[in-house]
Amino acid sequence: MSSFHRIRQSWRRSLGYLGLFGVTTVSIINVTSRYNDNIQVHDAFSNHTRQQHEKHILSEMHDPFITTDLHELELFQKHFSQFSYLFYTNRDILKQKYALKTPVKIRPLKECPVQCQSSFSSQKTLIVGGPPALITGVSMVKTGKDLTYINDERRIPIAFGSAWHLEQDAKTEAPTTYRPTQFLIEQLVRTAFRYVSYTSIQQTGYFPWRTVDWIGWLQHPDHWFTGFKISLAFQWVTMFEDRTTMLKKIAAQCIANENFFEQLDQELNGKLLLQEKGSIIVARTNEEVSTLQELQADLVNEGRNLRILSKEEILQRYGFLPHGLMYGEKEHDRVLFANFMKILNDSIRNQGGNIIDGTLITIYVDDQQSGGIAEYGTPDGQKHYLAFSRLILSLGTQPIINKNNKPLFDVVAARGVSVLAHVYIPSEYRLPPVIVCGGTNHATKLSENPVQVKDSHGKTYDLYLMRFTAGACITPNVSDENAANYDGTIALGLVTAVRRTLGELCRIEPLVVHGCNRQVSRYGQISWIEPYPGIHVQYGAAGGGLTRAPDFVAPPSSHSSSP
Repeated sequence: MSSFHRIRQSWRRSLGYLGLFGVTTVSIINVTSRYNDNIQVHDAFSNHTRQQHEKHILSEMHDPFITTDLHELELFQKHFSQFSYLFYTNRDILKQKYALKTPVKIRPLKECPVQCQSSFSSQKTLIVGGPPALITGVSMVKTGKDLTYINDERRIPIAFGSAWHLEQDAKTEAPTTYRPTQFLIEQLVRTAFRYVSYTSIQQTGYFPWRTVDWIGWLQHPDHWFTGFKISLAFQWVTMFEDRTTMLKKIAAQCIANENFFEQLDQELNGKLLLQEKGSIIVARTNEEVSTLQELQADLVNEGRNLRILSKEEILQRYGFLPHGLMYGEKEHDRVLFANFMKILNDSIRNQGGNIIDGTLITIYVDDQQSGGIAEYGTPDGQKHYLAFSRLILSLGTQPIINKNNKPLFDVVAARGVSVLAHVYIPSEYRLPPVIVCGGTNHATKLSENPVQVKDSHGKTYDLYLMRFTAGACITPNVSDENAANYDGTIALGLVTAVRRTLGELCRIEPLVVHGCNRQVSRYGQISWIEPYPGIHVQYGAAGGGLTRAPDFVAPPSSHSSSP
């Protein structure tokens, strides 16, 4: 071997050792930074965050938080007991509900233990599952009274963790252009070298809202291939999809959906949507100012309007100035009442429909004819069979197993953070229906009007019950004891961002904090498929699609709304 080759190999080994030394050193520094991270404790939630950080220092996936503050519990029971279905008083029960596994099987009709004695075309319409299916049922019961809605009351609907914020514009509802390759690289770099400390998050309210649950993926290797397939397909969509055409289609669907909800709200005597319209976007940085201005231009092209509000307008309207550089108002946004599922259930029942508390088990179908037979269980342990002419399914996190024993579709979970909180503001302040304060940080009023209370120090405030949401932590789509957990950095960042936006004279007391598992498919938005005649299945709703009616209920506008 020549001296040149020996020198080259020596240099390669030296560079390799140097690289290994560098990576090891940076990793040690990163782990040390995590260990030494200091969370300032000023309430029960920040104390919970500190304890969970010490317990889950690598994963940062925290157990749900439920306040034990007797003063806050008393105020909630006294003034907001109508929202008790959102307040989970027992953490173990909450985790058990999220861990429920109720997969649905599709089997050939000939395997059904019972047979239908008449044509399926003469049978009823069957609706099963969460808001997308329920909204479809409300629309269909108007024309066909023979309708049955089945929902498993043991489960916590994904919608119960949402912001109930209807953002009917394509720019908001369309799939992100953020590519999986970019996401994975950034997450690897962040995990190994660029630790974002709780200290900085607590001081600034800025945090990475896109994260990944590495420990969750390591615990579920059977989901790796699913995650790879969805990433690859979504990468292809972001690179080669005709986005202009897609945005036009989604814009038309948004207009149809807006009209659908407005009409439905009128039919329900204004009980579905909060009376006050619009949302206020607070741009806190120069980057967020640029994003707000881009959104304004995009909405103009879509035929929508985003008003830039002056500081004087904000002060005159709300009595205070949220902490920010620029303010925008999306006038077309609406907010659903938090109990909208009960309202829609009552509407179906009042119009002659049938409501059943049950769990769908098996669907028996024939490839050649529309309709089939559904097998479902009820809380008393009994199994029942129901023939149907048409079936609408929206099962959230639960898989549907096809005849070939494979999932009917592939999804991963984009787990957000859901916070139920008391917000105390001075009596001269007023709050808009929704405040958006950076990224995906949403703060929604659940109580339209405040109640006047005194805090533990005797100071008088106006008290609102609010829902905060943010984040997308990519996890396997599984139902287990960890499904209610959440990314602690997102949760602390969300509460801090809202707190800093409202200002020092306002006070925020988190009551319940938990994860909210939204499903994401290869398309990045809500999808409806018809795998068998007369059977419509919704999946992959992501964030905004939870309350979007399907095209066959709210057909997209045939004309563009653009000027």
